[in-house]
Amino acid sequence: MKHLSKQLGAGFAVMMLVIVGMIALPHDRYIRWQAVKTEAFARLGWIYERVHFDETPIDIAFIGTSHTLNGLDTPLIQRQLREAGVRLKDGQCPHLVNLAVPSYGRDLHWLIARELLENKPVKHLVVEVFENETRQAHALYAHVAEVEDFWEAPILINMKYFPNWARLPYRQLLLGMKSLSPSMFGLKKEFDFSDYDGSDVDNTRLVNVGGQALSPLRDRVMDKALLLKISKQNADKKDLHMLGAWATRFEYAVPHHYLGKILNLADKKGVPVTFLYLPQFGMPPRPFEEDIYVGRGDWLYVNDLLQNTDYWFDEAHLNAAGAQAISQRVAADLRKKIEADSAAFSRDGSLSVMPRGGHSSCQSTVHPARLTIRPFLKPLAQGRH
Repeated sequence: MKHLSKQLGAGFAVMMLVIVGMIALPHDRYIRWQAVKTEAFARLGWIYERVHFDETPIDIAFIGTSHTLNGLDTPLIQRQLREAGVRLKDGQCPHLVNLAVPSYGRDLHWLIARELLENKPVKHLVVEVFENETRQAHALYAHVAEVEDFWEAPILINMKYFPNWARLPYRQLLLGMKSLSPSMFGLKKEFDFSDYDGSDVDNTRLVNVGGQALSPLRDRVMDKALLLKISKQNADKKDLHMLGAWATRFEYAVPHHYLGKILNLADKKGVPVTFLYLPQFGMPPRPFEEDIYVGRGDWLYVNDLLQNTDYWFDEAHLNAAGAQAISQRVAADLRKKIEADSAAFSRDGSLSVMPRGGHSSCQSTVHPARLTIRPFLKPLAQGRH
């Protein structure tokens, strides 16, 4: 029995050494951010490229889910702000970018915000808000987080804490292999502007990444009766306090933790924040947990537009017409905020509205979006090959 215990102990020690060795394997960060190739999640690779390789400034950045991805035409917002005379202190034109990624998870928003704020002198950050913070962590967090982030992640009511750790050794091994031979895995070893989606990408009409359309045209209007029915069902089954109201701080510990980190880093960098309320259809006009945002930023509400049933592609996402209406409103409201108090809106008061006729014309972004997009390939019906 003693001999068996020693053998088991030695085997466990060897196993732990192998696991630690796998976790310590080096890899290229650019490869890590590219490695997720599934549908619109592949935008993570573009986000890394936009932050690290594209010299085009990022003055106003939008972070959120597919609600922001499909609902905000940032090239349009940028154009309208420029036409309204919004300029930087040096007279240059502002640049906007939409860094939204599908699915909810403040932990992934934190990774994107940190990558952005630590590497670009951002003037203003717009953060999407739902009707309530979502308890779940993002499925892709473990794919792009630093090893240190795994240690720092909250344990309490974090359903992905242990699964993420279990996935880490294999992730590190796979990323090490991909870093040695990126082309074998369809990844880029080095950045190339000839294979780049551009300084900003509009996904309101057509979701696209890497020159490939990932959706049909988003011009469909959801049937009104069906929209109202599903939205009522969603509202009726929403349970904000599965553990009871007394346990709110524990139940929402994960999103609150990462939202706090985003806002604290923005504050440290001197970057003002605006919260943009973009819930699914039929939700209340203000978020349920409004108190957690108090004193951390200004607000943008577009509730009257969100109530228009002609603006919805499905119960959670705006269609192209809805996105155009929302984008025009956001542009107008941002201009008003800048005009009312430039110092409060932008880092060092660096954005202001010039008098009509007193501003120069603007050039387009340094690197335009792709001219051609491969058509959307409709998935085969289930069971067919």
